[in-house]
Amino acid sequence: MARRSGLLLCALALGLTACGRTHDDAGTRQAARAAAQGYVSDFGRRDGPGMCAHMTTALQRRFTGAVSRANPQLSGKPCADVMQAALDTLPDDDVARFAAARIATVAVKGDQGNFRYQLGQIVVDGKVAREGDAWKVSCCVPGQGG
Repeated sequence: MARRSGLLLCALALGLTACGRTHDDAGTRQAARAAAQGYVSDFGRRDGPGMCAHMTTALQRRFTGAVSRANPQLSGKPCADVMQAALDTLPDDDVARFAAARIATVAVKGDQGNFRYQLGQIVVDGKVAREGDAWKVSCCVPGQGG
C-alpha cells in the first residue's frame, strides 16, 4: 500500500496538466514563482509539511483523498502526514531530481497562473492560484485542474 501512495505522489509531482500562457506583473509573478519553487524544493528535501503548505486547500483535499483511497490507514490524517508518508516511500534518486529543479517560466493573470520546470529531460507544467493573500500550487493531480 505504501508503494501506491508513492506512485500517486509521483503522479502529483509530474503534473501532467497542460497550462496556457498569460500576461502578468513582475511582483505577482515573483510571488507565484516563490510558491511553485517552494513546492518543488520541499519535494527535493522530502518535506511533506512544507509541500502541503505550498498547496491550495483544494489540492490538499484531492491529494489526501486519492492517497487515502489507496491507503485506508491514512484516512482522516492531515495533508502533512499523508504527504510525508508518500515521500518516505520514494527512492532517493527520484527525490534528488526535484532538489535540482528550478522554475523556468511563470505567468499569471488575475488570481490564476501557470509555471513550468524541468526534471532532466522531462518538462513539467503546473498551475498556481491566489488563496487569500498567498500564492499556492493548485494543480498536479492528473486530470484535475486547479
